Amino acid sequence: MTKEFISDIIKVENIQSWTQEKIVFIEGPTGRGKTHFIKYTLSDYDPSKKILILVNRTIIKKQSEKELVREDVGNITLTTYQNLSNLVLTKNTMGYEGYDYIICDEAHHFCEESEYIFNTDVSFNWVMKQSAIKIFMTATAHFIKGYIQDELNLEINHYHIKNDYDFIEKLYFYENDDVIKKLLFDLPPDEKAIYFTSAKKAYDMSELLDSSVFYCSKNNYAFSQYVDSNIVNYIEENEKFEEHILCTTKVMDCGVNIKDESIKHMIVDIADLSSIIQCIGRKRIEGNEKIRIYIKDKKGNAISRKLENINNKLGYANILLEKGDIALVQENAHKNSYGNLIYDVINTEELRIDKKINDLMYYTYNQNKELYTDILKDKENGFKYKLLERMGIDMNYTYLEQELDALKLEHILDKLVGIKMFKDQQRDFKQMLLKELLNSPKENHGSVGLKTINALFDENKINYIVNSKKETVGELKDKRYWVISKL
Repeated sequence: MTKEFISDIIKVENIQSWTQEKIVFIEGPTGRGKTHFIKYTLSDYDPSKKILILVNRTIIKKQSEKELVREDVGNITLTTYQNLSNLVLTKNTMGYEGYDYIICDEAHHFCEESEYIFNTDVSFNWVMKQSAIKIFMTATAHFIKGYIQDELNLEINHYHIKNDYDFIEKLYFYENDDVIKKLLFDLPPDEKAIYFTSAKKAYDMSELLDSSVFYCSKNNYAFSQYVDSNIVNYIEENEKFEEHILCTTKVMDCGVNIKDESIKHMIVDIADLSSIIQCIGRKRIEGNEKIRIYIKDKKGNAISRKLENINNKLGYANILLEKGDIALVQENAHKNSYGNLIYDVINTEELRIDKKINDLMYYTYNQNKELYTDILKDKENGFKYKLLERMGIDMNYTYLEQELDALKLEHILDKLVGIKMFKDQQRDFKQMLLKELLNSPKENHGSVGLKTINALFDENKINYIVNSKKETVGELKDKRYWVISKL
């Protein structure tokens, strides 16, 4: 099946119809030419028109600027959302006004990048006030598109390419972090992996592995000290990494291209659905490449913690909305922070500091509250089902623990077929079984019987069965023993 690109669905006549009143929304997976369309098709359409591209990572800005110099594209300026916000707050945006087109690349930034950037609404509000044609581009448009349509009641020109995910060789979910350690330690020397998780877990894993590299945001004050700047520079220059495994946070989830055919495994331990999709999209697929995806299944407790965090932050924002600044401070006097929906703004006219709610984040948190409440209704499968629904795919998946258990135990069980196991041997067998299984039952050794063992084999698709029989001859006559048979 031939892949569809943005230049296939947006023609010159479409560009000619665009106006300042309607936002242009370009939604599609990574690698489908969204940025290429802007840098070449749109910039060539009328070279006299000035284009401003906003990006959410310094590394993306540097990559793009080098490409523009290389291709001699002269009517495009790049800056980051963070830089623009700083200029707006200091009333110093003169150099960024008067553009004909403003491109908001990775536009989900406005609604979803709240971990370190509280005031994404500053750059958004500035963009919306400009007399320019505004183009929003992202692979995960769910929240920002909803905000523009539902909260601002604005019309959009929507261009959409659906992601087919045909590059996924196999999709796994997993529950136990130990299974990922085993996967990474046993990785073939000619295969690379990217592991997306929290900064702490990424750093800890990088310390355990021989050929690995750690990368996180420079704004992460606890762990950015461990990032090797040479690695960042190498990724910028070459769009790949030399080491066997890249252990990183979702700071890598936006716009950074990784082009390397030796990357065969992508592991994502993140609860946010949009971030998972962005992380998967960081590997640019060339030709008929196939990769394996491993996603940590977030079940009851993990989702409850996520929902509790959302409710806490919404609680602060709702107090501010309903009762004002003073009530917020009075009711939470022991707090020095009110979550990342609220930030301080200097009121220069009255010489005071006011607290402000980021409306885009507030909308997103309320949407996520509904999402995770819905997921909790099915604690066992809700997360998986909602993720696959958001990805727009109907794909079979496997639990990694089950597959590795089956491979490991089949090798052991094959050697035990037909051997009679009496009481002592049964005890040793159960101890071995529970030690080797990643997906082991919760019972202690003594309470595990034939029924549990055979159910466990069936659950893990291990094609063996243990039967109980009675000895008919010798000094152990009439004693019961277990015997393993292959199905």
